[in-house]
Amino acid sequence: MPIVEFSNLNKYGNIRTRRFWKEKSNLSINPSGFGPFISYRLFKYDYEGHVAPGIVKLGGKTYIVPSWQEVLPETRLEDINWIKPKIKKKAETVVVETPSSKGDKMYKTRFYPDTGNYTCSCPGVWMSNNNCKHIKKLRNEQEGK
Repeated sequence: MPIVEFSNLNKYGNIRTRRFWKEKSNLSINPSGFGPFISYRLFKYDYEGHVAPGIVKLGGKTYIVPSWQEVLPETRLEDINWIKPKIKKKAETVVVETPSSKGDKMYKTRFYPDTGNYTCSCPGVWMSNNNCKHIKKLRNEQEGK
């Protein structure tokens, strides 16, 4: 049996919790000096991250890496609850095509919702410091939503 969490009342009536490693799976526990029993349950350390957790023993202490959370020396990988972050769905890029004033070319103006950036393929974009009339129009449309 891996790590268990034992909660009880001390002599002043306050709840205290202790974690320890128990070799056998029976739930009988009656340690002297612990006071009235409240709860006894299996315990797992929570680890949240994209990278799989590992266990490292260093300087007489045991850690979950890469978070470097100190744990009981007997901790095994089975005692870790790996919470994988949900992958964010990438927001769809807004693309607007506008004909040039002569009508012979098409300019693409794009808005990237994830970063909030605007780009345009017109020649006036570099002279306007990335704020051409096409970007201004698209920005006003996006802010109006």
